[in-house]
Amino acid sequence: MIKVALIGCGKISSGHVKAFETIEDAAIVAACDLAEQSLNAVCEKTGAKPYTDYKKMIDELKDEIDLAIITLPHGLHGEATCYCAERGVDVFLEKPMGLDSEDCRNMIECCKKCGVMLWVGHLQRYMPINVFAKELIDSGEYGELVGFTETRNGEYFTESRPRWFTTKAMSGGGISINLGAHTLDKLKYFTGANIKTIFGGIHMHEGSDCEDAVQAFIEMDNGVVGTMNLIGYTSAHAYDTILYLTNGEIRIRSEIGNSVEYCKKGEPFQLKECDHVPGMTYQMQDVIRVIRDGSRKSVVTGEYGLDIIHAVKRIYKEEQ
Repeated sequence: MIKVALIGCGKISSGHVKAFETIEDAAIVAACDLAEQSLNAVCEKTGAKPYTDYKKMIDELKDEIDLAIITLPHGLHGEATCYCAERGVDVFLEKPMGLDSEDCRNMIECCKKCGVMLWVGHLQRYMPINVFAKELIDSGEYGELVGFTETRNGEYFTESRPRWFTTKAMSGGGISINLGAHTLDKLKYFTGANIKTIFGGIHMHEGSDCEDAVQAFIEMDNGVVGTMNLIGYTSAHAYDTILYLTNGEIRIRSEIGNSVEYCKKGEPFQLKECDHVPGMTYQMQDVIRVIRDGSRKSVVTGEYGLDIIHAVKRIYKEEQ
């Protein structure tokens, strides 16, 4: 049995709980949160032992658990990751990885020093629509990928969003570091490259030191160029990704369902309906597979997460 401890029982944890319902011989055996209602909800579904102090949980269970999943506010990622690593526990860390590049590098170095796996929860490579689009790109039938654009518009600072998201000291930023991390992850997955150049502008949310809109230009180190347009309001609700190739085009329509439209130059678009299994489910299945095979080598590494954080901080003009 692969035994997992969950640190943080907020909204994102529900995806992890559902994922383990699909994995045989693996379970969340302990969970921690300060919010009693959230903690009880997770423990009722999983049978996990409840804790309100993750350090106590890890100290008690470090010799029994195989993995700690950390879903805390971004500003708490570094301390929790290193606490687990120093006790020999492998870490799955939700995205975005950290507050800035220094924060991410500290986590990477700590996990390397302690000899534990660090897996960052960027999940775009596990979403069926993206997997199919990647297959089209890799087939070569549509030519070389040269351009990318993503538009994602919708209410960002909603009443249901936890208040810590509006405080940069805890969140690291607004829509760019949270939703933009998904866009950059998608671009890295499709290109197989790192981010070479990125610059853009942001619009600050009233009453917050975090932004509610960003537009940015991106150049990958293999020459692919792209744009990211994220607007945190509902006046123009959309979530579309367009991939431009030398002999075709691929459109990922996330807002209207799990569908991909694609065509070769001069031909009509074809439509592919993909399955609706959440990407987080496939992601966690992969994490458990890696633990089982004994390699403990992350598919999405700390260095991968660092590349995305460094890119966002360049949009903010906080890093070079």
